Amino acid sequence: MIAFAVHGEGNRARMRRDALSFTFDGQSGYNRDEVSAMAITQAQQKAVHYPCSDRKPMAETPEHLEAMVYLVAALQAYFAQRKDVYVAGNQFMYWIEGNPRQRVAPDVYVVFGVPKTPLRPTWKVWEEGKAPDVIIELTSRKTASEDLGRKHRLYQRLGVKEYIMIDVTREYLIEPVILHRLVGEEYQTVPNERPNDREWWVHSEHLGLSIVVRAEDTGYVVRLWDPVGQRFLPTLQQSVEEVLEAYHQLEEARRMVEEREQLLEAARQRVEEEKRRAAEEARRAEEEARARAALEAKLREMEEELRRLRANGERTEG
Repeated sequence: MIAFAVHGEGNRARMRRDALSFTFDGQSGYNRDEVSAMAITQAQQKAVHYPCSDRKPMAETPEHLEAMVYLVAALQAYFAQRKDVYVAGNQFMYWIEGNPRQRVAPDVYVVFGVPKTPLRPTWKVWEEGKAPDVIIELTSRKTASEDLGRKHRLYQRLGVKEYIMIDVTREYLIEPVILHRLVGEEYQTVPNERPNDREWWVHSEHLGLSIVVRAEDTGYVVRLWDPVGQRFLPTLQQSVEEVLEAYHQLEEARRMVEEREQLLEAARQRVEEEKRRAAEEARRAEEEARARAALEAKLREMEEELRRLRANGERTEG
């Protein structure tokens, strides 16, 4: 990490002094814009405006736009449960306090160890305390020389741990995906893997994901592979389809639960009806038993009366 990212007034003076020997093109010597920035007072620095947009198109081609949207959305979803990971893209990054002219706009960047919220309109290295850990650039005709040259040197100086370049047109880079990993203070290129003649794979240690460029009939597509989940991170459309499928499955499960509840209610009602019928039958049986007992008692009384009458008659005749 270069001196521009440090905090504290003591370090701030050293940061300005160090900036004198660092230019955007990586050559030694004084940089006019940076020297001008050194003269800005602390009070003036507070009033410096750092634009969040240059009103230029977001991406050069539909292929670049699709890849950028996929990467940002997929990474945000992948790290959604991490409160210490910030993912953004197509935003200005400033690394020299007081000099808004010194800026770049990474297509995609990921920062670890910082709060996810609030959302930042720009990334200011001196405020956040660090540069992004991973930067992805989608190389195009207009950006190829810059991606290969001064951005490579800048990101290396800023301490970006992994710098990934992707060429979705296969026109500007030797390989469709190139990953530079910071070893010490210099970038080392990580070799691609070729499982077949249509795919290029390279693994990002810091993301924990593999970047895959695959040749399809309609062109080249970029995907992120999760080795733990053993799946490609879904596109926005796939995510929507997965949500809809999950919704339909939930609705089907709810319908089945309702049907089962209805069946259970019907069974409960049948049981209650059987219990009521059994109780009614028991009541009738009890009443019949009481009536039978009363009748039998009456018959016994009548038989007893009859025997008494017969006995009296026999005595009279005698």
